[in-house]
Amino acid sequence: MGSGAVHPADKQLVDDVARIAESVREVVDTRAAMISRVIDDEWLEVMTVVGEPSSGLVDGLRWRRSDLANLLADAEQLGRLHATERRTLSYVEVPTNVPETSLYVADHLGLLVAPLHAADGELLGVLTTEGPVDIAHPPAGTCELVELYAEQARLALTGLRRQDVLTERLRMSYAAQGVLQAAAAAEDVPSLLESVAGRLGEMMRARGAWTCAELEPGVHAEAASYPPEVAERLGTDVCTLLQPMIGACLSDETTLTDESAPLLGRLAAVTGHEQALLAAIGDGTGSRGALLVLRRAEDEPWTDSDREAVFALGRRLGTVTDQVQGRRRDQEIVEELMRLDQYRRDLVASITHDLKTPLTAIALNTELLESDGRLAEAGSHPVEAIRRSADRLSNLVDDLLAMARAEEGADNLTEVDLVQMLRDACDHAETEARLRGVGFELDTPKDLWAMVDPNALARVFANLVGNAVKFSLPRGRVVLHLTRSDGAVEFRCSDEGIGIPADLLETIFDISRRTPDARTEEFPGSGIGLAICARIVTRLGGRITVDSTQGQGSTFTVRIPC
Repeated sequence: MGSGAVHPADKQLVDDVARIAESVREVVDTRAAMISRVIDDEWLEVMTVVGEPSSGLVDGLRWRRSDLANLLADAEQLGRLHATERRTLSYVEVPTNVPETSLYVADHLGLLVAPLHAADGELLGVLTTEGPVDIAHPPAGTCELVELYAEQARLALTGLRRQDVLTERLRMSYAAQGVLQAAAAAEDVPSLLESVAGRLGEMMRARGAWTCAELEPGVHAEAASYPPEVAERLGTDVCTLLQPMIGACLSDETTLTDESAPLLGRLAAVTGHEQALLAAIGDGTGSRGALLVLRRAEDEPWTDSDREAVFALGRRLGTVTDQVQGRRRDQEIVEELMRLDQYRRDLVASITHDLKTPLTAIALNTELLESDGRLAEAGSHPVEAIRRSADRLSNLVDDLLAMARAEEGADNLTEVDLVQMLRDACDHAETEARLRGVGFELDTPKDLWAMVDPNALARVFANLVGNAVKFSLPRGRVVLHLTRSDGAVEFRCSDEGIGIPADLLETIFDISRRTPDARTEEFPGSGIGLAICARIVTRLGGRITVDSTQGQGSTFTVRIPC
């Protein structure tokens, strides 16, 4: 807090006040002329001085309104002016962090006093002169002229008050906006309170600020303050103690001060202050916490603007607090879902690995049975059925493992030749292609090197090429295109097979769907190959699409940035 020096918003008005004082001094022909403005209910402050007052420099010093009342009580009234002789007046200097010191005006030969009131009767300031004043026979027209100058001074002070009020409201509006922006950016309620406390103290030009809020409705409150020792002295239980007053602030849409609520005065004293202003944090539907602003006894008292600003800030902070808490709850839900999803992936991987062991044993024992010549002589080959079932289970396990890995982040980025990778996929499907009379047609460059996750992309190539062969009509063609353009690799796989019904194209990549066509029932497989491809491509930052006509074939297109 400063000494209360005036910082007017309009320099022109201040200059006008100085010129008025100079004109009055010349008209009255006195030692000095001064214009003071009202600071609060107790103090006036010398705004401008011309001439040489008997006390020396008094510009910017304060004097009590009780002194003005005493002057007017003992003075003789000359119209709207008041005159007195040999009256002692004390000025008080109130600099920051320095004890008050008094300067006394002595040897007055007379004072001329003109109180300056607003249209509503409120005292704005006072025009005074120091020096000889002929009370009995003033020069003709002197009093009338001084009254005119006093009216001009009144208008100037009225303008300054309006400018000061507007400037202060704008300052607090910008400050409140900063408080709300900082609060909205907070990650949780404790950090919100920390961001609010210091900014609130600055906004209110206060010595201290304390704020508390519930972490959740009905959950214990957290508190923060500026400076930190305020919260240490009050403790978090104070929020519970203040609940009745916070409720009253919400229901009455008002604020409370130490004058209207003595308990606030006692709390202020605990923190080393005297003045306290309380507002609720809430939007009227319920309280979420409180704002408490603290000042010293020598600081300016709370104004209507102060109370309105803190009240409005408390209402907005109630909404912001709800938003921060909602965002935090959403984040916790997301984190919990991610943990559950990770658990699901780990569970699938664990189960599929466990399935691998008995499947391996089945496969080995099948080979032993196949080597038994007695089964061949008897013409009975149940071993072949066992082998097919084991292979199908093994493929299903592989698909489940691939599904789990497809949802993990890309890893093992390696520069590989995608043309060779595609040829390997064709080699893998060559046996079934030969059985069905399906031929491959490759449209690729000689080589195409790219930084990719080779295991993941090889799975995509193998699945798409394998499906194209599996669902092709006998003696059909599978056409494979591989190119690079615009910073991405594009792979197209086209077949001349049974195609996909139009009403199923939108769900073809869903894990829970497989084309319900009678012609597909004869083809073994888990039915999740395309879902695996879609997840892998998405993880790699790419996109997979399909274009199909039932009975004519399908074309799958994969585009991956690299």
